[in-house]
Amino acid sequence: MKIQYKIMLGTGLVVVAAAGVLLDTLYDGGAFREIVPHFDGRCEKVMGATGVEDITVDRDTGLAYLSSHDRRRWMRTGEAEGHIYRYRAGSMAQPLEFPNDYSGSFHPHGIGLWKNPAGHDRLFVVNHPNSDEAGSRMDSSRSQVEVFDVLEDGLRHVRTVKPDGDYSLNDVTPDGPDTFYASVDRGSSTSFGRTLETFGRLARGGIARGDASGIWRVEGDLTYPNGISVSPDGRYLMVAETTGNRVLAYRRRGEDGSLERIAEANLGTASDNIEWAEDGSFWIGAHPVALAFPAHARDAANRSPSQVIRVRFDGTGFESEEIYLNDGDPLSGSSVAAPIGNRFLLGAVFEPFFLDCEKAAP
Repeated sequence: MKIQYKIMLGTGLVVVAAAGVLLDTLYDGGAFREIVPHFDGRCEKVMGATGVEDITVDRDTGLAYLSSHDRRRWMRTGEAEGHIYRYRAGSMAQPLEFPNDYSGSFHPHGIGLWKNPAGHDRLFVVNHPNSDEAGSRMDSSRSQVEVFDVLEDGLRHVRTVKPDGDYSLNDVTPDGPDTFYASVDRGSSTSFGRTLETFGRLARGGIARGDASGIWRVEGDLTYPNGISVSPDGRYLMVAETTGNRVLAYRRRGEDGSLERIAEANLGTASDNIEWAEDGSFWIGAHPVALAFPAHARDAANRSPSQVIRVRFDGTGFESEEIYLNDGDPLSGSSVAAPIGNRFLLGAVFEPFFLDCEKAAP
């Protein structure tokens, strides 16, 4: 009788623990979130670029660089090459493809722009080239960073920088003409391991440091870190977790770019890419119902809500404000919000367009 009781008690505890984990996952994944669309302004669709996963803005010229890749076609055929486009906010014109001379397979993900006061600006691009082992499977693709000089008529490839392991890179932010940080969204090298990290919300991601010689990990224990960006004054590094729901601030120490975590906050949403505004705030494109995104990745008819968060950091803590929220229409699966004056560009991982949005006058 005692043995039966212990078995029943143990089984009950396992069931309760599993139910607690499931409820926590559903809650953090937005399953219980009420979506009430709102935006004080108007947005227009801009066609001509598919899968604008990341956007970065050149404040000197007002031009935005768009990272574009038709991921559904890539997963289906393995043959879809990506592109970098340029676009001027408010023009509503079809974005212009910005050619490059890179000779390998080009599947751009996160991008970052280095403004060079002494020469050509440089664009850093996380690339996931095809491989014999991974093919076009996103969950097991290779990662590397392509560095380009920005010329008047296109991008000139400078170098390819590869990591010292098979971990997955997501976004990149340069802090010099040759140095950068990159987010390691998942530390596993296999498709199964990366899937387990994503849905199990395992803290195996981190931050990598890179220069002309290679890429190496410098921080760990993060849960799917995604957007990463150095502050305009160079003092801080901001990191946004997707399945971890947090935003984190690191103080940069010394010329070697070493980091000290000084603040974190739970934003209650699955954050994606980060882009800075002129007023010193940074904007995040987010997935308020993250559990809806995998179904959208499989089929465009399944819609995934989109969200824009503006975040301010005062050196010790964060303040956040929701700027935009939709129920999956008109744009599904937002991944980046790039502010430009009174406008912002809203991109998504799979959509065949992006949104050019104008905030209402105060």
